[in-house]
Amino acid sequence: MFNVLLKELRAKKGMTQAQLAKAIGVSPGNVGDWETGKSKPGYTALATLSRIFEVSADYLLELKSPHVDASGDKLTSYKKEQGLICDESPLTDEEADVVAMYRLLPPMHRHEVYDYVFFKYQRHVEGERGFFSSAYTEEGAAIQSGPGEGRNAHTETA
Repeated sequence: MFNVLLKELRAKKGMTQAQLAKAIGVSPGNVGDWETGKSKPGYTALATLSRIFEVSADYLLELKSPHVDASGDKLTSYKKEQGLICDESPLTDEEADVVAMYRLLPPMHRHEVYDYVFFKYQRHVEGERGFFSSAYTEEGAAIQSGPGEGRNAHTETA
């Protein structure tokens, strides 16, 4: 609900009701009423709140996700809201783009992308082991060193 969200955003910014009221140009009582659910801000105050908290008005009204890139780029917005991190370090822009695009795909297409990346990964691993590596493995054994459950992790195809 708006009142709970407003309270959380204000606390996250480290602002008091009085400080927020001054930044918006309303009385502290107005902010208190918004946070208790007694009333809601008008359009002008809502626009100011969205700028202060760096979220969209749609998010404040709980209509969509919190971050809207100035260009309206859904991919950039998604990366911001997801805080894409791997192995305790931020992903590069390119890595984050790949993850964000993957997550925005419908499930069927995700499986296709996963299958392709897993195939490339297997080829890379086999290349590092040498051309004749298959002569030294058990016949039909699944490769378990990749990011899936072996060769048959995903059986769906395009």
